[in-house]
Amino acid sequence: MRVPALSRTLLSATALTSAILQAESAVIIKEVHEVVTAAPKYVTVTAGQPVQVTKDQTVSELTTLFIATTTPVTVIQSTIITSISLVSVPPVTQYSTYSTTSLSKTIDPATYTTGLSIPPNTVATAGPTSSNQATPVAAPSAAEFLLSTPASSTSIPSTLQASFTSSSPSSSTPSSGAPVLSSSTVGSVASLSSLVSLPASSSSTSSSSSSAAGISSSESAAPVSQPSSGAYYQLGGDIFSQPVSTEAPASVFPREDLDISIPSGVNNNGNPLHTNKFYSNLFLADQMYPVYAQPYSVWWSNDTNYYGMAISHVNHSQRAFGPDPNADPVEYYINPIGLMSFVYSASEFTNDNMQLSVSDSDTFSVNAALSTGGSSGSVNFPLVVGMGFVTAEYNGLTPYFYSQLGFNSVTKSSNPPASNIQKYIITLFNGVTWNLYATVPEGQDFDLDVLNDFEIKATTGPANGVVIQVGVVPAGADSSFDKAAGQYPVSASVSASVNNDVASYTIDYSTKGTSAGGTTWIWTLPHQTQSFDSSMSSAATQFTIDSNTKGVMTGYLTNKLVMNEVLNTGMQFLPWSSQSSFSGPSYSQEALQLMASVANQELAQDISGQTNSPSTYTSGKAFDKFAYILLVVKDILKNDDLAKSGLANLQQAFSLFTSNTQQTPLIYDTLLKGVTSSAAQNGGSPLDDYGSPYYNDHHFHYGYMVHAAAIIGYIDQAYGGNWINENKDWVNSLVRDVANPSHDDSYFPVSRMFDWFSGHSWAHGMFASADGKDEESSSEDYNFAYGMKLWGKVTGDANMEARGDLMLSVMARSLSNYFLMLDNNTNQPSNFIKNKVPGITFENKVDHTTYFGTNLEYIQGIHMIPITPASGLIRSAEFVEQEWTEKLASIIDSLDSGWAGILRSNQALYDPVSAYNYFAQDNFQPQWLDGGASRTWYLALSAGLGGSPSS
Repeated sequence: MRVPALSRTLLSATALTSAILQAESAVIIKEVHEVVTAAPKYVTVTAGQPVQVTKDQTVSELTTLFIATTTPVTVIQSTIITSISLVSVPPVTQYSTYSTTSLSKTIDPATYTTGLSIPPNTVATAGPTSSNQATPVAAPSAAEFLLSTPASSTSIPSTLQASFTSSSPSSSTPSSGAPVLSSSTVGSVASLSSLVSLPASSSSTSSSSSSAAGISSSESAAPVSQPSSGAYYQLGGDIFSQPVSTEAPASVFPREDLDISIPSGVNNNGNPLHTNKFYSNLFLADQMYPVYAQPYSVWWSNDTNYYGMAISHVNHSQRAFGPDPNADPVEYYINPIGLMSFVYSASEFTNDNMQLSVSDSDTFSVNAALSTGGSSGSVNFPLVVGMGFVTAEYNGLTPYFYSQLGFNSVTKSSNPPASNIQKYIITLFNGVTWNLYATVPEGQDFDLDVLNDFEIKATTGPANGVVIQVGVVPAGADSSFDKAAGQYPVSASVSASVNNDVASYTIDYSTKGTSAGGTTWIWTLPHQTQSFDSSMSSAATQFTIDSNTKGVMTGYLTNKLVMNEVLNTGMQFLPWSSQSSFSGPSYSQEALQLMASVANQELAQDISGQTNSPSTYTSGKAFDKFAYILLVVKDILKNDDLAKSGLANLQQAFSLFTSNTQQTPLIYDTLLKGVTSSAAQNGGSPLDDYGSPYYNDHHFHYGYMVHAAAIIGYIDQAYGGNWINENKDWVNSLVRDVANPSHDDSYFPVSRMFDWFSGHSWAHGMFASADGKDEESSSEDYNFAYGMKLWGKVTGDANMEARGDLMLSVMARSLSNYFLMLDNNTNQPSNFIKNKVPGITFENKVDHTTYFGTNLEYIQGIHMIPITPASGLIRSAEFVEQEWTEKLASIIDSLDSGWAGILRSNQALYDPVSAYNYFAQDNFQPQWLDGGASRTWYLALSAGLGGSPSS
């Protein structure tokens, strides 16, 4: 999410007018639905004509429903407003000219007289062949040795064997000279560190015969130092168990409460409040927007005749497609909101006395409770993602239930799952069957009475300790549901262990109650079932249910989900590809000479000026731009003089941020607990910097900073510096804000941004949204994980590096299922797949647009930026080729902006020759570069992937 803008969602007139005032301008489409009094049917959505609405204009009041199923006795009229905000600034900025300075150190391109090939998992050294320059000595390099066990001696689940063989470089025979750990030598972290942490003066040499500039094929390579840090994944425990730190965040961040209003009923007992999870609508506005605990949406209903906690599940047949539902592809699809299939209530509730309290927000769960505000009792709702039932714990209140859609039949089962569990089979007027299970303490009477088509009441008065569960029952699943009745999840946690290059990670549900089968029911997503450990097979059912935006979920009778992923440890700093044909980056003499010339020009730019922006996002991109140039100079061009000179300039610019004296300083928010922008303080705007003050996009913004810091630290360390130790607390504070792994760190929530259930992050922070959280830039999501992985490597935090690798592998799977749509994708609607990317993915809808405009290059490109070694893992060559052929080839020659460079660098992932030729052309124009990208890196990437090979 870029700003808390609106995109096809239902808002009141007041909220919509307020949004327009913030947005300056918005495109409005009003859709009016018919009044229906006939037999049950679905209302057809027909979009009206777009109308431009500007500041100070109001819109007519809206009803509370988007689209509704009706019954013979229900009359529903609904109106929606489609709003595409035009407020956000595009994240790509072009600089046609730059302030430059004279460089005291430059590279002479003429000194590169041969090509260069860097074999995978080895250090290649290269340098000019002129007699007045010594052959440089290789410091611990980005293309370093990896110690790994051959695939034949690694225990890998059969379902992952193919993936391991094709995508993990370390599964193949290592290059000559690379040490190998056999299964007999794999041991503890202590024994491993004694093996690999060799002194910098180690004389271990490589017998690689690859030729590099400055070293003939008959010469030995310069001595190679083993890496002083880096995960080899014999870690011996849970990689989430060790916090990054338990100390207070860096002291340069002022301690302030964020200037945001949180309802008085929200209480997290002093623990960090999660800001980017499925349930945060419960903290915001009037607290009545839905939360999407897949596959159900749940919301507090306090402004209708249905008082209580409303529940909905919709299937794919209820989706609305538009604006032209007959198009292929359609621009968007959206699920109905406001359909109250079932409402938990109590006889004692009215819309005047009912109060909502929220507590125990955690990585996968939150606790919501409704009460009358007095001491008469409460109804408690543990909301956990993936839950098979929506569960309510009644204490001191009389259970009462509504259905806006109507109860067509209610049947009490004569064969309940257990003596203390009552079972009711309820079919609504829309034909959907729900089971209701009531677990009743011994000695307490309980029964239900159907009052009319819309209301059911417990006949026995206030309940104490009665647990009621409701869930949609797929055809044939009744007896399987019975096995899980009575047991329900209340929270969950993630853990992971790594053996060689295979990670096993677990989402472990804490449950209450008991069931006949000894487990609860969990609905799982497609990317999860694809990676399930063989131990999950015994828990599988054949029953499925539609999710809102991620295809079909499968039911499992289990208390935990155990998944396996291959980790791509061979992907480090330099250009990399997951294609089996990739044998390491390779550069022709001409490519080296051109990179040297361009690097001279780009490192002469005003680094401090470009990085000193009021936007952390813009500054982070500029830092990363120059960091990549330095990486190329040091590890490919092998010029220490220019690398050191540029490093000093970049470190000086970075010090403005580590001292927190940049234009918009960061604060440590003591209210919600996190490092965030100060822009919203003292009357400032939470919308500044793409909404980052209210926790929008932190992984996007901080990912650039963390990756730049990893390169700075890596190069500085190679030259004997201490920059990492001097700045580690500051960088770690950003990592902890986004991806704190442990509850032992009380200063940040665990995994603020990344959703380990969905397999990707949510960018949407503390802004209410009827369609839930959203994610726009999938590529900037994995860019954070990539930066964290490398920061873990250079700081010696092997657990952090392993978590970064695991996040990347999980995203490679989830994004290919839901975001990067091959022609044969089965998870998105068939009439949406040709978009190739979603644009913006919400929890409740998917919209092929962006928050900053509707140009095709914006929509496709926001899922590319930045193109890095990690792009080669996530964006398969097959997908990139399909997207290029079907969407981009027709527009690429018309682009005269930084988006042209982004799209062309992405082309290198499947056609590096064309991409390299584009960046190498004599008349290359500076406006074709995003302000956060460099021609140096694009040349290095496209050439290294095969665009200009050494031979």
